Amino acid sequence: MIAIDTGVWIEYINTNGLLHPEAKAVIDLVENGETEAVLTQLTLTEIYYVALMVYNEVYSTHESGKRAKQLYDFIYLHPHIEIKPLDYELCLGAGIIKSKYNIAFSDCFLLALSEKEDSTVLFKSMENEMKQNIKELKKKFNLKFLEEYS
Repeated sequence: MIAIDTGVWIEYINTNGLLHPEAKAVIDLVENGETEAVLTQLTLTEIYYVALMVYNEVYSTHESGKRAKQLYDFIYLHPHIEIKPLDYELCLGAGIIKSKYNIAFSDCFLLALSEKEDSTVLFKSMENEMKQNIKELKKKFNLKFLEEYS
């Protein structure tokens, strides 16, 4: 099982992205049922929003909204992707991670989910706020980055 961050999904739809082949390989594994993906409601919401912004750079407002919703529906309805609710344990875990590492809330939720589900968590790249604690984060979580595979 793999917890997949927003950046990976966005790189998947960005066919011109530097890490698109790596993102596509991961999503293809999920698509084909070779692995299960898990994410939070917060991550799913963020995917819609960022996808809309990316599509707005290329398409009309109407078309962008349509495509962002298609991605949202693809993820939400996919039989090999589970969207976890923001329950007590997950929210507390995210709060603890936020207070300890001071990284983005969406990343905290995904890390808490990966810990709860004992899964790998995959980010597109190492964000600046992660860099100062990367050794500790990698020790505590099964943390991977697409950029490591390019």
